[in-house]
Amino acid sequence: MKSKRALALLMVASMTGSMLSGCGGNTGTNSDPTTQKSTTTGTQQGSTTAQGEDSIFNEPGTLPIVKEPVTLTIFAPANGEYSYIDNTQTKELEELTGIRLDWQIAAASENVRDKISVMFASKNMTDIILTGVSASSRYDKASESMFGSQGLVLPLNEYLDTISVGYKAAFEELDGLRDYITTPDGNIYSLPNVDGSLHVQYNMKLWLNTTWLDNLGLSMPTTTDEFYNVLKAFKEQDANGNGNPNDEIPFSTVTSGAGTQIDGFLMNPFQQTSENTKLYIDNGVVTYAPVQDNYKEGLKYLNKLWAEGLINPESFTQDRVNQVNVNEAGEDCVIGAFLAQRPGYACDLTTIPNSKKWEQYQSVAPLKGPDGQVTASWNPYVMYQTGMTYISSTCSNPEAAFRFLDYLATEEGTMRSAVGIEGVHWTAAEAGETGMDGSPAVYKRTGADNTNQTWGQLACLIRKPDMIVGETTNPDPYAEDVAPLTGRQIVMYRASLDHQKVQQPLESVMPDLYMSDADTAEMSLLSTTIQDTQKEMMVQFITGEKDIDSEWESYKASLESIGLSRYLEMLQNAYNASSFAK
Repeated sequence: MKSKRALALLMVASMTGSMLSGCGGNTGTNSDPTTQKSTTTGTQQGSTTAQGEDSIFNEPGTLPIVKEPVTLTIFAPANGEYSYIDNTQTKELEELTGIRLDWQIAAASENVRDKISVMFASKNMTDIILTGVSASSRYDKASESMFGSQGLVLPLNEYLDTISVGYKAAFEELDGLRDYITTPDGNIYSLPNVDGSLHVQYNMKLWLNTTWLDNLGLSMPTTTDEFYNVLKAFKEQDANGNGNPNDEIPFSTVTSGAGTQIDGFLMNPFQQTSENTKLYIDNGVVTYAPVQDNYKEGLKYLNKLWAEGLINPESFTQDRVNQVNVNEAGEDCVIGAFLAQRPGYACDLTTIPNSKKWEQYQSVAPLKGPDGQVTASWNPYVMYQTGMTYISSTCSNPEAAFRFLDYLATEEGTMRSAVGIEGVHWTAAEAGETGMDGSPAVYKRTGADNTNQTWGQLACLIRKPDMIVGETTNPDPYAEDVAPLTGRQIVMYRASLDHQKVQQPLESVMPDLYMSDADTAEMSLLSTTIQDTQKEMMVQFITGEKDIDSEWESYKASLESIGLSRYLEMLQNAYNASSFAK
């Protein structure tokens, strides 16, 4: 699957994300200077990058990886859909590679990062550490860099340079990937996943019930004023047509999840903002959207929706499950519009048979604001995911661990992990079959159940854009032969194309940045405090608890008092030191 798409826009990067603290005050520093030194020469505990008669390894790219069995310990979070110990893929990998896996699984009730912190503090680490793809468990770039500088995880540069097969191919095909995962000290400590899905780059979407539009003879809104009028009609005119004019919820969102921020999609017609950090670059200056005057105007718009009863009062307390349950409880939809990356935030797409309520919702193209602004927030850097896969500094055989993970990053390994067994769960596409983008398809799913037969998104997947759009697809996402989750992918892809047309300029996208070790702890605290305070006061402005005009300056002063200027100063310094500023 050779990528035909230019990815030069992804240049070099580093990640700020949410700046989570990771180990926090943990004193898990490895003070032994020989730990990293011995690893970078590739000679730790019998491992060697040299090929010879005494080597336990076969040539890179050949299976099995080792000439005699090797056992590695591996940590991973629990996943209700998978039992990694008894997983079919696990058994196949052990047979193919000659590497046996001794699993340590965090219970579903346990905090993954807390478990890893305990391992780091005690130096009782597994050979391989997998955090999983969840944002609550994977680490940001600041933590990743800190783990490396403290000697908790290994630098992998030499292995990547000398014996890599999977990542070598990815580096050659995906512009900027290697730069993206290289820390300021020149080392690579975390092996990345690559997710070429277009919808993850355009997270913030508004889904609108088009059946309700048809019932009321309304058109898809294109401006903030038109959207307001649609919501008014939803509230007042029995939009779902069930005879009850009071059961409609015109607009709703939830407290967390991709694209659900109320000051995201609906704020962009007023003030350019981003999903989590609310940062953007203005002529080379790191800028915080929530203190800009246009953001204030956006808050007034949201307050107007709230004051007229158009926003679900549960929006600031409910989670996705609650919202889905409310909308799926009766025969008719009760939610007119909602914010989310995907329609599954208000509809059930997994229960068989499916209610098909999700088919009523279509994504709204970015709205034009009162001053004519129409733009879509964009994060191309999210395609490269780090902070999920590490080899610990106490690894019993780091080369074996690397070769194993590198195999997962090959095309063969990625297809096995993400889709399943060739000939069972997927086959090569036939001539004439097309993918989501209309190009010739690469593969097609058979429909066979792959429960507990893959690792899902656990580790080292290189899902290039061609793989994402290359699945054979019925162009009709609602056809009977298209599973709802597959149809959802098509719908999200097409919706993202509308956003792509008006995406913010690349130079204004706030890249995720590595921070110095000295700034990491301070940045983690500041980012959390600022984000929590901003969100709390935003809700108060929207709900009318605080008056926007009279209390705007005190709001900005409160953010300043908790360190906003210092926060922006550190980000600016990191940005200036990065290749983005060049």
